[in-house]
Amino acid sequence: MFYLIGLGLDLKSISAKALEILEKCEKVYLESYTTDFHYSVPQLEKFINKKIKELGRKQVESEKIVQEGKNKDVALLVYGNPLSATTHIQLILACKKKKIKYKIIHSESVLTAIAETGLQLYKFGKTASMPEFRQEYKPDSWYNIILQNEKIKAHTLLLTDIGLNALDALKQLEQVCKKRNVCIDKIIICSKVGTGESKIFYDKLESLKRKTAKIKMPFCIIIPSEMHFLEKKALDVLREK
Repeated sequence: MFYLIGLGLDLKSISAKALEILEKCEKVYLESYTTDFHYSVPQLEKFINKKIKELGRKQVESEKIVQEGKNKDVALLVYGNPLSATTHIQLILACKKKKIKYKIIHSESVLTAIAETGLQLYKFGKTASMPEFRQEYKPDSWYNIILQNEKIKAHTLLLTDIGLNALDALKQLEQVCKKRNVCIDKIIICSKVGTGESKIFYDKLESLKRKTAKIKMPFCIIIPSEMHFLEKKALDVLREK
């Protein structure tokens, strides 16, 4: 059996059902390229009482771990919900094609945990992803998604590349706004959302740049659109003062 297991957002968020499954697994892998973990692999190994092998994107996409599930119990651990990243559905499709038994164990995800801000989930539009800028590579097509969402008065969840810190992410957002001659009023940053150290920041971009020492990884940015009065009230109460 091949198991695709979500870890949730905190070290101890993994479900009891998942822990039962891991006890019988001969091999346990960890997908470690889609997010910044706020705990170490040794900490996770100690908690689940299993040795873990980390895998990069090419190793996961090669689907070799799926083939292993034909003759033994194998698990792939994924931060958050295991199907939030598009890569992982390919593993399930590979199981179906090769007639390998599989099971998906869902868990919490940043896509739902952002409700901690007080914003209503059904008012979010498409999710955008901001890559880390390089000297000769500064794509801004992700901003088109923000504009599309704004047309229907939908909030935008903006995810950032692994390793991109909050200050640099805000500088990149500022740079793209200047390039496109647009102005963003206030934005939201969720730091370590879904954990016991979750913090919500809501302020003007320039002000948030001075608070980035308090913003820990993993974090995400929300570009709010028109807010319901209850969203405004909740956000004002729940944000870091």
